[in-house]
Amino acid sequence: MEVNPSSKSIAIVLVNWNGFDHTIKCIDSLRTVSYSRASIVLVDNGSEEKELERLREIPNVILIENEKNLGFTGGNNVGIKYAYESGFDFIMLLNNDTTVEPGFIEPLINELEESVGAVQPKIYSMHDREQIWSAGGRFKAWIGLPVTIGEGSKDNGQFDEIKTLDWITGCCLTFRREMVDEVGYLDDTYFILFEDADWSLRARSKGYNLLYIPDSKIYHFESATAVSRKKGKEGYRSPFRQYINIRNHLFLVRKHVPAKFMFSAAIYQMVKITKFLVYYVLRGRWTKFRYTLRAIRDGLGKPKIIEPQS
Repeated sequence: MEVNPSSKSIAIVLVNWNGFDHTIKCIDSLRTVSYSRASIVLVDNGSEEKELERLREIPNVILIENEKNLGFTGGNNVGIKYAYESGFDFIMLLNNDTTVEPGFIEPLINELEESVGAVQPKIYSMHDREQIWSAGGRFKAWIGLPVTIGEGSKDNGQFDEIKTLDWITGCCLTFRREMVDEVGYLDDTYFILFEDADWSLRARSKGYNLLYIPDSKIYHFESATAVSRKKGKEGYRSPFRQYINIRNHLFLVRKHVPAKFMFSAAIYQMVKITKFLVYYVLRGRWTKFRYTLRAIRDGLGKPKIIEPQS
């Protein structure tokens, strides 16, 4: 049963952190959508004042200004809270480094029935619009590894069917308002990375289905914030990003891997992290080496929320 496009409201939450050029392209593409009751909630995560001045000039968006960088989780949670308290029927988390097809919302909304908690579109690479960036996610519980379906594949129609997923990427995650009551917000402990898999697995544990909807299409400029454009002494990925990656994966394993698979998941983590450490020693990347050790300590310790970043 299709939803009347004018009957349900949706808040599209974008988080910006000194990324105006990406954000404005995303907003420009959202201006073309055919869904009549879509509102853009733009959350700025403590950007520089010059950036804020430009954001304030964007018409017809709801701008929320955070004083600090609360991370992907904190920024999105501010947007989710606003959308929830404002009574929107649906909430979409959308990366600011994406552009969308005009009709991408309707196929998503039409599948959000009572047993469906959340949905995601077919996501292409911005660099190659025939290459899949994500056709959903699977969780290999025996090693505690979230994997992306179709990543890097040419789209030859092999991902054209609606499928049930284990997890949905936070690049474009759309859910019913009631999911905030049932599942809650993104876990702020993560800050960024693996928070989408965590939220999805929590939704699955509540009995909700998660769906991949291929008739909805968007494009993602991957690695816009994940890596630096210039190779430095520590490589393209920052030591902090490496820290978050290792720490958060350990969080996810501890939280969602069944007891029967904990041994195999632990072996996988040990092998993976040892390879990183050996590589950093051989390349003389001592900052990343120290950050990786710190990530092991923090990932196995009591989860702590990262302090807001200036």
